[in-house]
Amino acid sequence: MFGLALSLLLALGPQSAPEDGVRFAPPPIEHGFDLRENWDDLWRRFEDRHGRPDPRGPLLQPAPELQRPEYELTLAVAEAPLYLQRDWNRRTRGAQMFLHSDDEFTFFNQVRLKEQTPIGPIGAFGIRYDRRELREVQSSLVQLSFAFPDIRGTGLFVEIRPIARLEKPDLDVDFAVGWARPSLGSVRTRVFVLDPFNNASDALAQNRANTQDLRVVQRNPSIGLSAEAEVFVLPSLRAQAFFGGLLPSRSSYYYSTLLEDEQGKFDVEREQSALLGGGWLEWAARRAPVRVGVSATSVRTHQHDFDAGGARLRRLPERETRARAYLLLHLDAETVGRFLGQLDLEFAGSTRLTELPAHVSEFGAVPRDQSWLGMVRAQWLPTRTFGLELGYFVLDRQAEGDSELSAYLSETNHRLSTRFSLAFDPYVRLTFGVGWDLDDASNRYDQGGMTLIARW
Repeated sequence: MFGLALSLLLALGPQSAPEDGVRFAPPPIEHGFDLRENWDDLWRRFEDRHGRPDPRGPLLQPAPELQRPEYELTLAVAEAPLYLQRDWNRRTRGAQMFLHSDDEFTFFNQVRLKEQTPIGPIGAFGIRYDRRELREVQSSLVQLSFAFPDIRGTGLFVEIRPIARLEKPDLDVDFAVGWARPSLGSVRTRVFVLDPFNNASDALAQNRANTQDLRVVQRNPSIGLSAEAEVFVLPSLRAQAFFGGLLPSRSSYYYSTLLEDEQGKFDVEREQSALLGGGWLEWAARRAPVRVGVSATSVRTHQHDFDAGGARLRRLPERETRARAYLLLHLDAETVGRFLGQLDLEFAGSTRLTELPAHVSEFGAVPRDQSWLGMVRAQWLPTRTFGLELGYFVLDRQAEGDSELSAYLSETNHRLSTRFSLAFDPYVRLTFGVGWDLDDASNRYDQGGMTLIARW
């Protein structure tokens, strides 16, 4: 509330909050990649504990026991192209979604919706919805935003973003303070307050004598911090840097007598913390429609359980590092004389290393899991509206461990993706089609789906 009052005082001025272009007349699509959505997804993973396989377990939970060998390949086909990510991240209004089959009866899906409108002469109100239904993610988040985007024309901004989790009786709050200039860059500091009303809800339940299978009492506030910067002073070079972490937070877990007797669960003191960082660099050629970039993120989480006497019972560390290199090429009549329509090409290679030293499952342990993914994707629109998309994807995955699970996950898979493409620029981009397994001649058809991007 103090930040809200302070921003109201500072923002008093004749100008109104800037709109994100003319409503229902968006500007042309800005091509390029951007790491912000990937960074925010890491925080959403921390925030929505009910989106993880075990709501009270470690913070990441990649859960290899829930995956298939070609899991990452399927997601690469379904997600929006890299060259449309910057446009999505820089706008305050729009929608993204994909729907892609996992097997004969199950579909992966992701929906992102965001809207923002001015409120009075000094601020803006926004709402955002994020839904992800994957193998190890079952998340649904609704975020409100009270923003003061350009305080007295100085470039300073303040945002207060409560996050309601509809699957649990609590919320999070994200406070952001920073400075931004379209021609220079931006810096911001964010403070995350997680589950601030947990103890109040527990006290109310205790007062009403409600029986709880598991009581969770926070012993100190759960706080996250993030420092973020973006620089684009040079017209051909853009960069982002992110660094953050969850401060050590301790909670007491009190299990009911029934769970102690039936499942062998006993009271523990649990401490969780995390450290994460990321960076992105992209270079654009001045005289050619080419962009080359690299990006990386790294996350380390820790969970320690202690007994009533303070002795450590178990330690569950998690480490995950992701890196990507890419080249984007956009051709049309403006860049190549008499070129028919427009062509977007993506060449990308990425790697992921997940380390779970204490991982256990009914199918065995996978303490180390590494994958390499390569892709080439082309989208050609010979007309203004209709076109084709063709993609080739290869995934090599090596899961270490002496178990059936590690042997099952360790494979090399190749897939060809063929899709129709519809473009109603600058409003809607839609692709839909099927994939083809290049390794199994007896079963060539291999999943299908659609990807949609909307702007207004």
